[in-house]
Amino acid sequence: MSQNTQANSSSSHTDSRKPWIRRHPFFTTFTLLILILFVVVFLYFWLRPYFSTFDRPEKGELSYSMPSRNGEYTAEIYGVPFGGAAGGVTIWVDVKKTKAPEDSTVKTIYRAEHHGNNHLEWESGNTLRIENWNEYTDETITLNIDEEIYDGWGWACKSLRMKDQSVQCLAPEK
Repeated sequence: MSQNTQANSSSSHTDSRKPWIRRHPFFTTFTLLILILFVVVFLYFWLRPYFSTFDRPEKGELSYSMPSRNGEYTAEIYGVPFGGAAGGVTIWVDVKKTKAPEDSTVKTIYRAEHHGNNHLEWESGNTLRIENWNEYTDETITLNIDEEIYDGWGWACKSLRMKDQSVQCLAPEK
């Protein structure tokens, strides 16, 4: 009988020497999966600006378009909703050649959150003034459509994928 107690005490003694991970495999696996999920979500939000482009998931609703003074270009302003019921609207301004075929290149030059008052005005053949303001915020800017873009979030200016798309990227000062 003393041998049986020795055998039982030695088995519990070896069981306590097992690493904690082996004694609790379900909890360890669950903890690692949660940790990996948090790391992936963190990396996604941390790196997203560096891989951002001016691509948008949907074209959005055309608010209005305006041809340039010389008739070479047409500027179009679109509103794209984001965030569901509690979200807002993002404004996109596209410029395209007027007399080009439908499948010609459309260049997005402006992206910002809609502030209420919008207006497009051509100052010259390739200079466009984009107004987007309310009493609290003003993201009005004048852009040379051949060389400049504006991103209200500043992501395009940080983006590694967008660095060769324009000569100068402008963003609001924060």
